[in-house]
Amino acid sequence: MSLIAQFMTLTAIVVSVGMLMIGQWVTNRIANGVIHTSAAVSALYTDTFIEPNIQELKFQPTLSPASEKTLDGLLLPQVVGKPIIGFRIWKADTIVYSDRKELIGRSFPPSLNRTRAWAGAIEASFGHLDHSDHAAANMTTGPVLEIYAPVREVGTGRVLALAETYELATALEHDLHRAKVGSWLIVGMVTFAMLSLQYFVVHAGSMVIGNQRIALRRQILDLEKLLEENTALRFRANEANGRVAEMNDRYLREIAADIHDGPLQYLGIARLRLDSLMATVKQSHSAIVDDANTDYVPLRDALIDALKELRDISTGLSLPELRDLSLPAVLEAVVARHERLTGFKVESHVDELPLSIPPPVKGCLYRFVQEGLTNAYRHADGNGQTVEAMSVNDVVEVRVLDRGADSGHVVDLFMSGRQGLSGLRDRLEALGGTLDYSARPGGGTSLVARVPINLQSEGHHV
Repeated sequence: MSLIAQFMTLTAIVVSVGMLMIGQWVTNRIANGVIHTSAAVSALYTDTFIEPNIQELKFQPTLSPASEKTLDGLLLPQVVGKPIIGFRIWKADTIVYSDRKELIGRSFPPSLNRTRAWAGAIEASFGHLDHSDHAAANMTTGPVLEIYAPVREVGTGRVLALAETYELATALEHDLHRAKVGSWLIVGMVTFAMLSLQYFVVHAGSMVIGNQRIALRRQILDLEKLLEENTALRFRANEANGRVAEMNDRYLREIAADIHDGPLQYLGIARLRLDSLMATVKQSHSAIVDDANTDYVPLRDALIDALKELRDISTGLSLPELRDLSLPAVLEAVVARHERLTGFKVESHVDELPLSIPPPVKGCLYRFVQEGLTNAYRHADGNGQTVEAMSVNDVVEVRVLDRGADSGHVVDLFMSGRQGLSGLRDRLEALGGTLDYSARPGGGTSLVARVPINLQSEGHHV
């Protein structure tokens, strides 16, 4: 059962119980009102006709035979005009007059209605006779209205006696029945109207919520579809960036090979021919040799410098074959190459790293460490060069640290254009990674590269 259905059921139960209680209260109030209205009418008869004929009770405990005879005449059906089936007058708890003569002089324990009537209230009860103490002269199986009306002393208003009357209340029963049926019909109609209104309100709200849930589900499906498309596009972009990075490395290797096989070879041949030409010139006149030396030395030094620069450029552009190397081996290779070229020791701390890493990531991290160590060598005099590597949640993090006195050179390098670290940052971002830098406590610089990877096999580390 849905929450809405449970709410409607609980509300219906609460409303029904509440309306039942209200209906019961209303019918009881109506019944009591009808009964007391009838009792008040009978009490008016008592005040008008009975009260003047029993004033002698304030002087004596019983009524005289003349008073009893007068009361007998007042209780005749043609005189009363009501279906009275029993009548008594009480003095304290003793019957001093009754239409059943055998009850005169008898005493009975006090009752609740008599006690209240002695206090000055008109008390009435409605029901069927079922006890000998309440039996009237003419026994009946119909409904009876029992009334206790206080009879007051003339002049003082003190309660002198109680008049107890039994009336056959068939008409009153019908009136009460109609009143109860009418009140219950009204309560039922109001309850039905409230429950109907509640049903329509909740049903309308449920329809709105249902439509909103459907619309929200559609939006979620659309968002999931867009997310899948964005994820696919991101994967395709990463693959494209990886291919571009790999193509870039391949082009750099080709350029390095072309420089090595082209200009370097020609310049080498030119230097050899220049040396040969100088040997021939030296066999000539001394004046010619002196003039030739003036041009030979600068030309030879220029060729040597050009060869060195081109070799350095070719060496920097080319990468070792990284495809079959693990990432720790790649980092070890770049550190060893830097130590060989500069003569400075580099500390290396490599934690367990994933075994399967795409080649573009390895090439990018190779260039990052190479560039970071080169900058540390140039700007920090090679002090405290350290390479650290670790893997956290499928993200490889590589750090290049130094203890140089100047940590502001990194900012200048980042702002210097697409070369060096600025270009590496773009390359890392193309692979979904980041490049950060910060000053180290006590001096020096920290360069941090983070690159996400997709592991091809979980649980394999080196």
